[in-house]
Amino acid sequence: MSAKSRRRRRKGKPYDPAKDSGAHDRRARDLLRNARVAPVEVDDPYAVNPGDKIVVLRSTRSDPLAEMMSRHQLDECDYAAGRHWQAAYENSEIGSVRGMDPLKEAVDGGKLPEVMTDKVRKAMQDLRDARTVLGADGDVLVTDFLAHGLSLRQIASHRCGGVHQEAEYKYVRKRLRECLATLALLFGYANSNKVKSVRRR
Repeated sequence: MSAKSRRRRRKGKPYDPAKDSGAHDRRARDLLRNARVAPVEVDDPYAVNPGDKIVVLRSTRSDPLAEMMSRHQLDECDYAAGRHWQAAYENSEIGSVRGMDPLKEAVDGGKLPEVMTDKVRKAMQDLRDARTVLGADGDVLVTDFLAHGLSLRQIASHRCGGVHQEAEYKYVRKRLRECLATLALLFGYANSNKVKSVRRR
C-alpha cells in the first residue's frame, strides 16, 4: 500500500458500528446555534424487541422545568409535582374556554350546558390548594415559572428591576425549589422530610 493511499484512509470517517448494524440513530445533528436540548430516553418505535429504548434530544427552550431536570437541579418528586401543577392549570383553563361555544345556536330560556366536568373541578381544587399552601408570593413565582415559561433569571430580573440581580436569582432559585417540594408533599409525591431537607439547604 502506498503512502498516498494510507494518508487517504486516515482521513476517512471512523468506523460506526450503529451504521453497520442497521440501527437507527435519531439524535439531531443539525441543531441551531442557540438551541437548548436535553437527552431523553424513550421507547424505540422501530424496535424489533418490545421495550427497546433509544436516546433522543428534546428541546427545553420553552420548558424551564425540563431544563432544570436535565441539569439535575431537581429530583423526580419536584419534577412530578411541577407537571401535576401544569396539568391542573391547563385543565382549568380548557374548562373555562369551553364554557362558551360560539358555534352552538342560541336558545331563549334554555339551560346552560354543563361545563364544569369532574376533571375541571379537580384541577381547580388542586390549584386552590396549591395557592393556599404556597402563599401569594409562592403562587406568583410558580405561575410565572410553570405557566408562563419564564426562566429563573427572567423572574429575578423582573422582581428586582435589574439591581442586585445575582442575589435575587439565588433567592428565586431556592424559593422555587421550596415551592416545588411543598407541591410534591401536597400532591402526594413526597413526604414531609423532603420539604425540611430542601429548606435547610
